[in-house]
Amino acid sequence: MSKAPARLVLASRSAIRRKLLVDAGLALEVDAADVDERAIGEAIADPAARALCLATDKALAVGARHPGAVVLGSDQVGVLEDGSFLEKPSDQADHVRMLLAMSGRSQTFFVAAALVLDSVVRATVQDQVAVTFRRFDEATARAYVAAGEGAWSCGGYEIEHRGAQLIARVDGSLHAVLGLPLFGVLEALRGLAPGLLR
Repeated sequence: MSKAPARLVLASRSAIRRKLLVDAGLALEVDAADVDERAIGEAIADPAARALCLATDKALAVGARHPGAVVLGSDQVGVLEDGSFLEKPSDQADHVRMLLAMSGRSQTFFVAAALVLDSVVRATVQDQVAVTFRRFDEATARAYVAAGEGAWSCGGYEIEHRGAQLIARVDGSLHAVLGLPLFGVLEALRGLAPGLLR
């Protein structure tokens, strides 16, 4: 009897992570993890370690529900130049304030992924990328907020959409800005479950 092909389960509600994987030719299921991200974040000060811990905890939590499947957990932590962590805006006024604070400045995203199979972490991938904002005024920030974009995003913008107009440059992988170290994940899958790559 031949062995059933491996399944890939994404432990995330992120539509952009799902799209990146599907666009890369992967068939997958989605089963979002329910972990206390705030508690984990408050316990780990180092952003790279925080991102890896969050990704791993998500993959392990979902992996327990999917024996025999490869479960992918991924997370991203953003840090401003002053070392403070990026958050999601709490309301429109906070959203405008957040965007203006980033005008003409850079931030660094630390992204991590963990691949779990049968409750064992089989591979981890980490990356980081710097995003530099162009200088813009309050009217630009207010117009962006009024457009209704970025309210649920870390940092308050979506670089894959209209938020690209706020950016001067990206030093590193755009995939990492979007929350997934895609090339490293694909390489890890080639070693762990090549049948998943169509």
